[in-house]
Amino acid sequence: MTALIRAELFKLRTVQVTAWLLVATLTVVVAGGPRPRARRSSRHRARPAAGSALLAVAVASASAGEIIVMIMGILAMSQELRFGTATSTFLVTPRRGRVVGAKLAALTIAGLVFALVSMVVAVPLSVVLIRAEGGTIIWDGQVADVLVAAVLVMMLYGLLGIAIGALVRNQIAAIAGSLTWVFIIEGALAGLLPDAARWSPAGATGAALQIGTWTGNQDMLTPWWLGLLVLAGWTVLIAVVGTRSALQRDLT
Repeated sequence: MTALIRAELFKLRTVQVTAWLLVATLTVVVAGGPRPRARRSSRHRARPAAGSALLAVAVASASAGEIIVMIMGILAMSQELRFGTATSTFLVTPRRGRVVGAKLAALTIAGLVFALVSMVVAVPLSVVLIRAEGGTIIWDGQVADVLVAAVLVMMLYGLLGIAIGALVRNQIAAIAGSLTWVFIIEGALAGLLPDAARWSPAGATGAALQIGTWTGNQDMLTPWWLGLLVLAGWTVLIAVVGTRSALQRDLT
């Protein structure tokens, strides 16, 4: 299994798209800056954060690239199906479950790397910009919670991407469908059924990052770790269904 994980990590390191996705992630993080991000699951207009929440708002921007990490996961799984390399991969390792498991492990590591690099950029930048705007830097428990949540969110979205790629064979359909769900369906769900929306992947993500703290949205799950558990539950559910689909799918 270790050799399979190393092989998957080697694939990620040697394709140019991974580097471009990292650049895109950092671009999104920098563009987010120390301003509160209005999440797609929120029905309320963002309000400026103050005091100890200000740095937490800024740190949350480090997870702004979670959608890009999800796309990386989709590509890591669907590229092999699209270009036919899955056939040779499964010939070398006939137990498809081990291959999918290796991809899940590799994207967990890749998501962690993306998250840590994002933190290295986002935290110092946030401190500099907040001080430049006359704000006060307060390191407290909320900042630590958001830091932990941002890292775990990035890792889970990588796994979610692999799961979606395993479930939906067509690469374009997988990416387009995921983006449609994230940016359109989730928003509509939040407006029409807010009680249900907070249990959705986007609602759980917003809760984990404590978005409701500065948006004034009272519909989000609390405490923040419950949002992480719900997001992990969605990831596991889709991963199980996707893995079963990959095990039974005819590659020809």
